[in-house]
Amino acid sequence: MKRTIRYAGLALVIAVAGFFILLFTGTIWRSPGYLAASPADLPAPIISMRAYDTLADHQRPYLYHLKDGRGEIHVMGIDHTRDPEDPQISLIAATWNSAKPDIAFVEGRLGFLFQGIQDPVREYGENGLTVSLAKDAGVPYFTWEPRREDEVAIVLKKFMPQQAAMFYALRPYLSNFRFGKPENPDAVMQELIDSRTDYDGIRGQISSVAQLDQIWKRDFGHLGDWRDMSDELGWPEGYLFDIFSLSNDIRDRHLCALLLQEARDGKKVFVTMGSSHAFRIEGALRSGMRTVRSRA
Repeated sequence: MKRTIRYAGLALVIAVAGFFILLFTGTIWRSPGYLAASPADLPAPIISMRAYDTLADHQRPYLYHLKDGRGEIHVMGIDHTRDPEDPQISLIAATWNSAKPDIAFVEGRLGFLFQGIQDPVREYGENGLTVSLAKDAGVPYFTWEPRREDEVAIVLKKFMPQQAAMFYALRPYLSNFRFGKPENPDAVMQELIDSRTDYDGIRGQISSVAQLDQIWKRDFGHLGDWRDMSDELGWPEGYLFDIFSLSNDIRDRHLCALLLQEARDGKKVFVTMGSSHAFRIEGALRSGMRTVRSRA
């Protein structure tokens, strides 16, 4: 028995050591890190989600290149895809090769990936491709998202903790539904509850799928089952839509601050994001770039 335990312990040590060796050598991808940024001077406003919903549809993908002062920003506003054959994927690669960026930003945190075994596009879409291109070129890459705990703290200044917990648990589920309904929605949601609400102020506000079901039925039951919902057509009116709008404003302001900060340092910046983000920040980003130029 002691020998079995000893062998099991040795196998565990070897497995853990192997994991960290693969992580250190880059065979296993690390999640993109965060980068701090000071608030940016944005003479023009970011378009709010409610205003955006009233506008006519825009071109997709939504792409533009800003060059003022000492830096450049290549914005790739993509209709989220995990299809390696999607023409947007070739467009991202071609733009990257032409731009030769100094730094890259992606939407979201992504996760671990075994290089050479898993396809970065199938796993993480356009953001997976961007990270792959950056790694191959030796270019530093980061998420453009603010730290989740910072975002949650701002949201809690305006909304109840349980409302915020509902939003953060549901957001990744509704966002990923466009790629197909999971085989076991309840298991996926329980994992999201455990991970996405584990932040000060919302921790413990929702502990189970059954509790989330009760709240959903009370507040949004007239819309049907959350298990069959996607955010492609927008969020439900009420506190979920309002938190979604505030969250996007927080994220977009941080996004603009990061891009302008790196452009101000004279870098060629490459960034992938959803097409709605690209459209809504364009005016603010262009106005901010004029500020960069005036200080160059």
